[in-house]
Amino acid sequence: MAEQESIRCIQLPLLNRFLLLPNSVVAEIISYVRPERAGSDWLDGIMIWRGVSVPVISVEKMCQQSHTEPGVRSRIAVIYNLDKDDDLPYLGIILQDIPRAYLAEQDRMPAQTFDSDCRYLYGRADVMNSELVIPDLDAITQSTREKLNSLG
Repeated sequence: MAEQESIRCIQLPLLNRFLLLPNSVVAEIISYVRPERAGSDWLDGIMIWRGVSVPVISVEKMCQQSHTEPGVRSRIAVIYNLDKDDDLPYLGIILQDIPRAYLAEQDRMPAQTFDSDCRYLYGRADVMNSELVIPDLDAITQSTREKLNSLG
Protein backbone atom coordinates (compact mmCIF):
# COMPACT_ATOMS: atom_id res chain seq x y z
CA MET A 1 0.00 0.00 0.00
CA ALA A 2 1.40 3.41 -0.99
CA GLU A 3 1.85 5.96 1.74
CA GLN A 4 -0.65 8.81 1.51
CA GLU A 5 1.05 12.17 1.11
CA SER A 6 -0.60 15.01 2.97
CA ILE A 7 0.14 18.55 4.06
CA ARG A 8 -1.36 20.23 7.10
CA CYS A 9 -2.90 23.44 5.82
CA ILE A 10 -5.12 26.27 6.88
CA GLN A 11 -8.10 27.64 4.95
CA LEU A 12 -8.08 31.43 5.13
CA PRO A 13 -11.59 32.76 4.43
CA LEU A 14 -11.99 35.60 1.98
CA LEU A 15 -15.38 36.87 0.85
CA ASN A 16 -16.20 34.22 -1.78
CA ARG A 17 -13.37 31.70 -1.50
CA PHE A 18 -10.61 30.41 0.74
CA LEU A 19 -6.88 30.87 0.42
CA LEU A 20 -5.09 27.60 1.12
CA LEU A 21 -1.66 27.75 2.74
CA PRO A 22 0.52 25.24 4.59
CA ASN A 23 0.47 25.78 8.36
CA SER A 24 4.22 26.39 8.29
CA VAL A 25 3.74 29.65 6.33
CA VAL A 26 1.33 31.16 8.89
CA ALA A 27 2.98 32.79 11.91
CA GLU A 28 -0.26 33.66 13.72
CA ILE A 29 -3.93 34.49 13.28
CA ILE A 30 -5.01 37.61 15.18
CA SER A 31 -8.22 39.61 15.53
CA TYR A 32 -8.52 42.40 13.02
CA VAL A 33 -7.19 45.72 14.26
CA ARG A 34 -7.15 48.85 12.17
CA PRO A 35 -3.52 49.48 11.20
CA GLU A 36 -1.82 52.43 12.87
CA ARG A 37 -0.57 53.90 9.61
CA ALA A 38 -3.25 53.95 6.94
CA GLY A 39 -2.46 52.73 3.45
CA SER A 40 -4.14 53.12 0.10
CA ASP A 41 -5.85 50.90 -2.42
CA TRP A 42 -5.26 47.22 -1.44
CA LEU A 43 -2.68 48.10 1.23
CA ASP A 44 -4.82 48.58 4.34
CA GLY A 45 -1.90 50.01 6.26
CA ILE A 46 0.94 49.08 8.59
CA MET A 47 0.35 47.44 11.97
CA ILE A 48 2.81 46.73 14.75
CA TRP A 49 2.86 43.03 15.63
CA ARG A 50 5.29 41.81 18.28
CA GLY A 51 7.38 44.94 17.81
CA VAL A 52 7.65 44.53 14.01
CA SER A 53 6.00 46.66 11.30
CA VAL A 54 3.71 44.45 9.22
CA PRO A 55 1.92 45.64 6.07
CA VAL A 56 -1.73 44.53 6.01
CA ILE A 57 -3.21 43.75 2.60
CA SER A 58 -6.52 42.75 1.05
CA VAL A 59 -6.15 39.95 -1.51
CA GLU A 60 -9.67 40.68 -2.81
CA LYS A 61 -8.70 44.28 -3.55
CA MET A 62 -5.39 43.17 -5.12
CA CYS A 63 -7.40 40.94 -7.45
CA GLN A 64 -10.03 43.63 -8.04
CA GLN A 65 -12.78 41.34 -6.75
CA SER A 66 -15.79 42.13 -4.60
CA HIS A 67 -14.88 42.78 -0.98
CA THR A 68 -16.33 44.06 2.26
CA GLU A 69 -14.87 46.17 4.99
CA PRO A 70 -13.52 44.18 7.95
CA GLY A 71 -16.13 43.36 10.60
CA VAL A 72 -16.28 41.83 14.07
CA ARG A 73 -15.41 38.32 12.81
CA SER A 74 -12.52 39.53 10.63
CA ARG A 75 -9.00 38.37 11.33
CA ILE A 76 -5.49 39.01 10.07
CA ALA A 77 -3.28 36.13 9.03
CA VAL A 78 0.34 37.04 9.73
CA ILE A 79 2.34 35.26 7.03
CA TYR A 80 6.09 34.65 6.94
CA ASN A 81 7.90 36.25 4.02
CA LEU A 82 9.42 33.28 2.21
CA ASP A 83 12.35 35.46 1.04
CA LYS A 84 13.61 35.89 4.63
CA ASP A 85 13.77 39.67 4.09
CA ASP A 86 14.77 41.60 7.22
CA ASP A 87 13.00 44.73 5.91
CA LEU A 88 9.75 42.85 5.23
CA PRO A 89 9.69 39.71 7.42
CA TYR A 90 5.88 39.35 7.52
CA LEU A 91 2.71 40.19 5.62
CA GLY A 92 -0.75 40.53 7.11
CA ILE A 93 -3.68 39.26 5.02
CA ILE A 94 -7.19 40.41 5.93
CA LEU A 95 -9.60 37.50 6.46
CA GLN A 96 -13.39 37.67 6.59
CA ASP A 97 -13.85 35.02 9.28
CA ILE A 98 -12.10 32.49 11.47
CA PRO A 99 -9.75 30.14 9.55
CA ARG A 100 -10.13 26.36 9.52
CA ALA A 101 -7.60 23.56 9.57
CA TYR A 102 -7.43 21.40 6.47
CA LEU A 103 -5.47 18.26 5.67
CA ALA A 104 -4.54 18.50 1.99
CA GLU A 105 -4.35 15.03 0.49
CA GLN A 106 -3.61 14.42 -3.15
CA ASP A 107 -6.59 12.16 -3.81
CA ARG A 108 -9.02 14.62 -2.15
CA MET A 109 -7.87 17.60 -4.21
CA PRO A 110 -8.16 16.96 -7.93
CA ALA A 111 -6.29 19.55 -9.99
CA GLN A 112 -8.50 22.11 -11.68
CA THR A 113 -7.88 24.13 -14.79
CA PHE A 114 -7.55 27.62 -13.40
CA ASP A 115 -7.70 30.62 -15.68
CA SER A 116 -7.41 33.36 -13.12
CA ASP A 117 -7.69 36.98 -14.07
CA CYS A 118 -5.60 37.68 -10.97
CA ARG A 119 -1.84 37.27 -11.13
CA TYR A 120 -1.73 36.79 -7.35
CA LEU A 121 -3.51 33.42 -7.47
CA TYR A 122 -1.68 30.25 -8.61
CA GLY A 123 -4.12 27.39 -8.63
CA ARG A 124 -7.43 26.12 -7.42
CA ALA A 125 -9.13 23.08 -5.94
CA ASP A 126 -12.82 22.65 -5.28
CA VAL A 127 -13.48 20.63 -2.16
CA MET A 128 -16.91 20.04 -0.65
CA ASN A 129 -18.50 23.11 -2.29
CA SER A 130 -15.62 25.37 -1.25
CA GLU A 131 -13.30 27.05 -3.71
CA LEU A 132 -9.75 26.81 -2.41
CA VAL A 133 -7.13 28.95 -4.14
CA ILE A 134 -3.37 28.90 -3.78
CA PRO A 135 -1.96 32.42 -3.52
CA ASP A 136 1.28 33.39 -5.25
CA LEU A 137 3.09 34.66 -2.16
CA ASP A 138 6.13 35.73 -4.19
CA ALA A 139 4.01 38.03 -6.40
CA ILE A 140 2.06 39.34 -3.39
CA THR A 141 5.28 40.08 -1.51
CA GLN A 142 6.89 41.78 -4.51
CA SER A 143 3.86 44.02 -5.12
CA THR A 144 3.69 44.87 -1.42
CA ARG A 145 7.38 45.78 -1.40
CA GLU A 146 6.88 48.01 -4.48
CA LYS A 147 3.81 49.67 -2.92
CA LEU A 148 5.67 50.38 0.32
CA ASN A 149 8.62 51.84 -1.61
CA SER A 150 6.30 54.11 -3.61
CA LEU A 151 4.71 55.43 -0.40
CA GLY A 152 8.14 56.22 1.05
